[in-house]
Amino acid sequence: MFVSGTSAFTARNLNVVNTSNVRFYHVLYNEGNDYNPSTGVFTCRIPGIYWFSTTIFGSSGGICNILMNDLPNVYVALTGNNYDIGTVSEVFRLRHGDRVRVGQCNSHLVNDPLNSFSGALVKSDE
Repeated sequence: MFVSGTSAFTARNLNVVNTSNVRFYHVLYNEGNDYNPSTGVFTCRIPGIYWFSTTIFGSSGGICNILMNDLPNVYVALTGNNYDIGTVSEVFRLRHGDRVRVGQCNSHLVNDPLNSFSGALVKSDE
């Protein structure tokens, strides 16, 4: 169960700055304002256990990573021929100031309104 009213976000539509930095700029929900759509980075304000998920559309196959503090922790594989899609979810224990983002993609990403990046605090350490 998610902790109510603490830290959670959902953002859609991606803007590829470059393959190492992907931003989801259309914020649907941002409880606590911990996700920054201009950088594409979630910054942990409340230490604890977090759940993250991303769905990415691309072409020509490949992968994208969910990175914590700029280190890849889990990847989403884009499989198919012309219009590839991949989804992955992961749980992280974060400390205050840890950063989570999507990046290090080696596929041509497609700007589709179904692209998404979400995260939520599951259990606070406080």
